[in-house]
Amino acid sequence: MKKLLLLLTITLTLSCCNNDDDTNTPTNPIDQLPPITQTGANTFGFLVNGEPINVTNTSQQTAIYQGGLLQFGAGGIFMLVQEPFTINTQNDLTGKARYLIDPNPQLGCHYELEDSYEGSVVFSKIDTDNFIISGTFQFSSVNNDCENVDITSGRFDMQYIP
Repeated sequence: MKKLLLLLTITLTLSCCNNDDDTNTPTNPIDQLPPITQTGANTFGFLVNGEPINVTNTSQQTAIYQGGLLQFGAGGIFMLVQEPFTINTQNDLTGKARYLIDPNPQLGCHYELEDSYEGSVVFSKIDTDNFIISGTFQFSSVNNDCENVDITSGRFDMQYIP
């Protein structure tokens, strides 16, 4: 019985191994972000100082339109854009974008709305019938207690709550 258990354990252990050296993982950080789409796929990704962040869990994504103001974000990013919304136009994010490395202020840096000193969001799709927003974004933020942060190559394709 012990030999059978040993053989079964070895077989299960070996079957869980793979010989894939992660050759399918792209080396370019931008290639690790979700593709730019306009279907309401609930994707959200960006680079933080060159490091990719890809938010696939929709419970960590927020997009709400209320009273002429669109509030959206994921992965610690939060942006505010006031109407009018236009497609393929740069909407200024200065003072309207926030990045929280960790929600607990004792554990991570907080870059609040007033800390963002440059940036923009460009909507590639605004579908008010199906409640979809898609586009790209980038911004920079500074905080005296932390290093400057550059959010680049941001992309989103989200369903919003009207």
